[in-house]
Amino acid sequence: MFKFVERKSREDEVVPDKLTDKIDYKIFVIICVAMIVFQVYLNTFKNPDDELLALLATLADIITPAIAAVFGFVVAKRYWNSEIFGKSYLALSLGMVMNALGEIIYYYYEQTGQTPSPSIADVAWLSFYPLTFYHLAKNIHFFKPTIKLPIKVLIVALPIAISGTYAFLEFSAEQSADMNFFLGLAYIIGSAIILSGSILGAIIFRQGLLGVAWLILALGIVLTTVGDNWYSYLQVYNLYTNNHIMNLLWYGGYLVIAYALYKHRKVI
Repeated sequence: MFKFVERKSREDEVVPDKLTDKIDYKIFVIICVAMIVFQVYLNTFKNPDDELLALLATLADIITPAIAAVFGFVVAKRYWNSEIFGKSYLALSLGMVMNALGEIIYYYYEQTGQTPSPSIADVAWLSFYPLTFYHLAKNIHFFKPTIKLPIKVLIVALPIAISGTYAFLEFSAEQSADMNFFLGLAYIIGSAIILSGSILGAIIFRQGLLGVAWLILALGIVLTTVGDNWYSYLQVYNLYTNNHIMNLLWYGGYLVIAYALYKHRKVI
């Protein structure tokens, strides 16, 4: 069992012991159908370097985190005076804005013949991880869960295992530890830590003490970070394309986060 300490915000806001809002599974069905239709359309492009394909994939990469960010800003503004929700949701929203900004910068560099990576786009993308970590850490710490030893081992071992495996495979493939190696490793470490934190959040939030909104949010972050990890491994062997099915984890993950933030606005 998890033990939580009741706290109050500057406005004496008390978080309920249990939030009973229900999941509307039709939203998940709509997201899944939309993703499948979009993927089927992208697969009609036979040339993975097609300019229209690149534009459509980039637009999806920009629009989906932007949608989630808008909902996040609404939650942050509404609960800005609370002890926890305002700042933590602002950080999460800014992280998603930085992901969208990174896509814009990368596409601009690519279209103008400049080197898209390493570039300022990487700075934008990498900033997503500390901002999202702040969000997760602040929410989890606020409710002070008692975490069992097996869970502690899992959340520590998972990032180590993912990062170590990536480093081994990348070094074996390239036989050098250059700038690209360390940049890729930075991405994999950041996403692995967020993945671990999201799993911890999902384990905590599913107990019902925070309600389904937090569980959905944690699962959405899990989807996006699994996508990050999958992408990093695909890059090792140059297997990534603009219409790779892995992209659906990013698109769907951000839409799930948007739905979770919508529910936060309703139930907090």
